[in-house]
Amino acid sequence: MQTKEKLTALYKAVVEGTYRLEGNRLYAPDGTWMHVIENLTPRIIIRGVSASARFPDVLKLPHERLELFQLGWRASDESNKKGRPYMSTTQPWQVFAWAATRYGKLQMYANLVNLTREGVSVAVHLRAKSWRQRWSKDEAIDMVASHLRRGEWAPVLTAWLGDGQTERRKVLRSKYQLVIIAKEPWRLGISIGTEKALVATGKKAFERLREAAGVYGELLDLLKAHKWIDMKLATDDGFRAAYKRHCLGGIPSKRRSIDVLREAYGRNSGKFSTEQFSQADEQKRGAVVVADVVMYLYLASGKGGSLFARRYVRDVGKALAAAERLESAGLRPNVVRAGSYYMVYIATADLLRLAEMNEAIRKAIALYLADKVKNGTLRQREIAEKILKRHPLFLILLAISPLSRG
Repeated sequence: MQTKEKLTALYKAVVEGTYRLEGNRLYAPDGTWMHVIENLTPRIIIRGVSASARFPDVLKLPHERLELFQLGWRASDESNKKGRPYMSTTQPWQVFAWAATRYGKLQMYANLVNLTREGVSVAVHLRAKSWRQRWSKDEAIDMVASHLRRGEWAPVLTAWLGDGQTERRKVLRSKYQLVIIAKEPWRLGISIGTEKALVATGKKAFERLREAAGVYGELLDLLKAHKWIDMKLATDDGFRAAYKRHCLGGIPSKRRSIDVLREAYGRNSGKFSTEQFSQADEQKRGAVVVADVVMYLYLASGKGGSLFARRYVRDVGKALAAAERLESAGLRPNVVRAGSYYMVYIATADLLRLAEMNEAIRKAIALYLADKVKNGTLRQREIAEKILKRHPLFLILLAISPLSRG
């Protein structure tokens, strides 16, 4: 409630132009303020949010095995506060994954809310009062490396869960790299950039991590930890195939950008007026009107290539309003942030359905593809030719259209 009230006051101040800037703070008239430091995420301070709780021993591991997992967390995200293990994170799954290795009495508080493009994230701090901090950061890192040399991967797993870097696209392309962020990367592996340690490569490395997890992996499954999902994508062919096929992988699908924006800004946060082609639009090949929204065709050169229609809008409210208009026509648009703009777009499947029903859109697509075959880059020509071959309707239209000649 505290965060909501502050956000409401700040939003109203910005919309009404009643805010003021002093140093690195933006103030609302009632004194509510937030940090606005260049190149850093805007943040709001919250106070008085704390609690104590007892976390159960859910892993039921022998102490020697549990200690290996504790080592990895200490080598990465875990710190020391008054002689007790201490953890700070904005990721809810990490709260439970870490607490499972430091079960017992926990003291918790939240003091910060970050405002990101995807929504808000809360900084949570936890202190494990049932445990003593046994290792310094350097000792823990050296012990993780030592265990790895002896073939024990459990500490590497939690070090990776804490400070590991993962890129799902690379995993899906069978490019397997186990990278951990570290101030002195050479202590954990090969230094491959600023504070990046390449610990291991290849599918086998991820298989060993998964084997080392044991029962801990069951908890990570329940938490739907994104790093653990990447682990499964690298090691489980069935899981990988299902993910590629449905973008699910046995877990709820990732929310689309438009859903995140609607949650943050609401559905009806702007207006988008009915549009007609301007003279410039008429002269520009690839412009189409979809549900009274002027959009522009473009070819995406991702795997296989595809055709989209997009529209850039500066105001998020207008972008969401345009998306609602497209939805009212039975389409499935998305809205994503693109620099200082918001891009509203519809994908190939929707465009093909529209082309079947609307002659003007069908003709615009045909002429756009023909132009790319003739004047586009090599990649654009390849994609355009592929689409034309798959959908003869456009080829037939080109054959009989006088506008496609000359």
